[in-house]
Amino acid sequence: MDLTIEDDNLEFSLNQASIDKASDHNSQEKEVRKLKSPYVGMIFETLNEAGQYYEAYGRQEGFWTRIRSSSKYRSQSNEVTCRLFVCAHEGKHVMQTQKEDDLTEKDEISENDEAETCDIQIEKKRRRSCSTVKCGCEANMRVLHDKWTNRWKVSVFSDIHNHKIVSPARRMMMKSNRHMPDAAKDLTEAFQRENLRISKVPSMFGGAPNIGFDNRDCYNHLRNVRHKELESGDAQSVLNYFRKKQAESPQFFYAIQCDEDGKATNFFWVDSRSRTAYQYFGDVVTFDTTYRTNKYDMPFAPFMGVNHHFQSIQFGCALLQDETELTFLWLFETWLEAMGGRYPSSIITDQDLAMKGAIAKIFPTTRHRLCIWHIKKKFGEKLSHVYYQKFNFKTGMKKCIRATYKATDFEEQWKKLIEEHDLGQNEWLQQFYEIRESWVPIYNRSIFFAGMNTTGRSEDTNAFFDDFVTSTTNLREFVVKYEQALQKIVTRESSEDFISEHKYRIVDDDDFLLKHAAQVYTRNIFEKFKSEWTRVKRLKVEERGSDSQFHRYSVMRKIDNS
Repeated sequence: MDLTIEDDNLEFSLNQASIDKASDHNSQEKEVRKLKSPYVGMIFETLNEAGQYYEAYGRQEGFWTRIRSSSKYRSQSNEVTCRLFVCAHEGKHVMQTQKEDDLTEKDEISENDEAETCDIQIEKKRRRSCSTVKCGCEANMRVLHDKWTNRWKVSVFSDIHNHKIVSPARRMMMKSNRHMPDAAKDLTEAFQRENLRISKVPSMFGGAPNIGFDNRDCYNHLRNVRHKELESGDAQSVLNYFRKKQAESPQFFYAIQCDEDGKATNFFWVDSRSRTAYQYFGDVVTFDTTYRTNKYDMPFAPFMGVNHHFQSIQFGCALLQDETELTFLWLFETWLEAMGGRYPSSIITDQDLAMKGAIAKIFPTTRHRLCIWHIKKKFGEKLSHVYYQKFNFKTGMKKCIRATYKATDFEEQWKKLIEEHDLGQNEWLQQFYEIRESWVPIYNRSIFFAGMNTTGRSEDTNAFFDDFVTSTTNLREFVVKYEQALQKIVTRESSEDFISEHKYRIVDDDDFLLKHAAQVYTRNIFEKFKSEWTRVKRLKVEERGSDSQFHRYSVMRKIDNS
């Protein structure tokens, strides 16, 4: 979707709608200035008409109104026969003081109960400091129902105020002038859906000082919309949304786990496109649970991979109550069912014992690799006394992990570093050495990982989702925003498809290998291949001798392009 075009369309429709939808409110403003002061004996056709007239009169004169009381004099009828409208400044504010409890049996209360009672009393006394508009104003209008004419007559009217009247320049701030036209409500909801700044809406209608609503009214409207949508409960609303999506697309898959009380605890869902993508690109999966940006602080757990453009793609996701092995067992079993029972060749996660146990049980043939970025980060945390103070240890460890090409070389260099820096008794290093096959690159070079060795794909996606969700996002909003984020991922892939199909890579005519690669690879993958091929061409191989068992070669690298 082209947001620029849509913004223009929104602005165009806004200008038109603001004329059509808000014109009624503006015309009311003009009529208000022509209103006469109410008087005893003034007749209204209905009770609502009387209330609207007094409210409009107050808007004109600089005060706002409220209903003080209603009376029903006829015992045989439940209809209102008298109503008193007053200025909003009527009455006096009464402080709500905490009544003292009767503690005649105080001696029988235990010490714990006493402390608990004290805490409750202190909590009740903590009241927010606030202001009031009530100052004893006696301006009012009383109307009575005339049963013979079936109309309403003003019986009492007082227009004497004991407070300062609101000036014309500030009357838009009065409660009676708070009015948000339908066009503004529609635009606010559209901005919310497209992740645009809600604060722009009032300015597009002329600015808060000139209209009957401001930023707070926009956010209050969204809150009311959310409350209306979630009347059946947040979890139930998510279930309804999942059912709707599955009705629209039978390949949409979802599962909700409930506890023994029937309350929803874990949510998993995946759309049809992601399920199809897994069949093509599901050899390597990254899984991460560090993202928690939602109202309930539930871990967001996306299953990620890469496509033919080396772009991040989704294979489904979950919102979890906790990160126990039982939860992961349910999630991995559910995800495997959604993916047709096909195991990934490899999976990359951070170091989590509960996750590790569940992966070993559900994916017994899958190679489980730990995120090397998280492990390297822990070196600085666990070994700060040598990692940052002894430069040769830090560089030596990096070479040991990254620049060894045989398992035996890694093991020899590791032991040498441990001995040089007297770290033989460090339990943390011993534990990591024991699981070296799950994180050291040399042990994983024969296994396909699609160029990934970290969960960075998942974490980049987490940052990507920050544009769509906040810490106040509820469950239903989260799954809706997730769908919007997926659409953005699809749009990005489609754009790269177009470039790869309709734009040609520039290759020398005599480089036949690159010419062939340009035909079979997408643009991004071709660039990776070209980079590797260019480095290979800078190498020179010469045979140094041979015997009955081995041929020996010398590989040299050019230091320039000459």
